[in-house]
Amino acid sequence: MAAFAESFKSEVARIARKEGKGDVESLRKMVSSQRSDIVALKKQVKLLTTQVNALVKASGKAPGPKQANEAAEPARRGGRKFVFRPEALTAKRASLHVTGKEMCQLLDAAPATLARWETGKSMPRAAQLERIRAVLALGIREARAMLAGAPEAG
Repeated sequence: MAAFAESFKSEVARIARKEGKGDVESLRKMVSSQRSDIVALKKQVKLLTTQVNALVKASGKAPGPKQANEAAEPARRGGRKFVFRPEALTAKRASLHVTGKEMCQLLDAAPATLARWETGKSMPRAAQLERIRAVLALGIREARAMLAGAPEAG
């Protein structure tokens, strides 16, 4: 009798696992689908937020509380807020007649980092923005003088 009870118990457990596996698989598929929906919705929210900000800026209406703080910051510093544009960096490198390696020396940045900035794949941090701003203000002679005084990177 004990052998029958053991085999019956193991068979019931096997069948329960088999039936549960189908339920779990359908739940996994549903969760995966919902995750991709969430990602799509996040992208859509980001796009719509950008569009709303552009429309508010274009309409000239009073900005919200967050935008008011950002607008007040440049006024306290006594000028406009510096906005990084990848094409400005690329154009400046061409106007200074310097190579990518030399531009990296001026900016104190790695070549891969400079490439990501120039293609717009990444944005520089605040400390890097100050260096970029200084380099964008340089003339050809000043840039050559800085490069002549800089030690060669090996």
